[in-house]
Amino acid sequence: MKDYIRKALKYTIVAVGLAFFFISFIPGTWFVKTLPYLATSALAFAPDLLRLLGVKISKTFEIWFYVFVVFAMIFGIDLDFYKWEFFPYDKVVHLASGCLSAAGAKELLGQASGKPDKLWFKALFSMAFVALVAVLWECFEFMMDQLFGQHMQTLISEGVADTMWDLISALIGGVIATTFTFPVRGAN
Repeated sequence: MKDYIRKALKYTIVAVGLAFFFISFIPGTWFVKTLPYLATSALAFAPDLLRLLGVKISKTFEIWFYVFVVFAMIFGIDLDFYKWEFFPYDKVVHLASGCLSAAGAKELLGQASGKPDKLWFKALFSMAFVALVAVLWECFEFMMDQLFGQHMQTLISEGVADTMWDLISALIGGVIATTFTFPVRGAN
């Protein structure tokens, strides 16, 4: 039964993303987000990519991942549920992403338990540490601005762009450092 649910969700996501993509080329349509539509379809193959990289994913986790993609991408981005003013859809999806991330971390830790030599685990831990430090710094800047009237994030209107470019920059730095810190050797 899990296989049927997993495959049905996967192929539904691919079909919906591709349908929105092709509809976006019809003149006068309100479906105009061609790249997010392609991203929706591409995300359905993320578990397959992880398996190709040697990461094992349980069928249960994969099902929950697909459910998340449906709510985050199809409903949230593709159908604009994030713009709802009467319901905090964005906050609910972010809460769900935290739950899904924690479940994913538990699966990965289970695989790496007793095997600290796994290259993918070292790289993932390195990137997670970079992301944590970057997020903590942005929280510090935000709190300084909000609580003490500072201007660490420039202006509120530019604060989001500033924060995002800071996080992106930190993550790019993390990728570079991780690449050189954990060079690929063998089949780890």
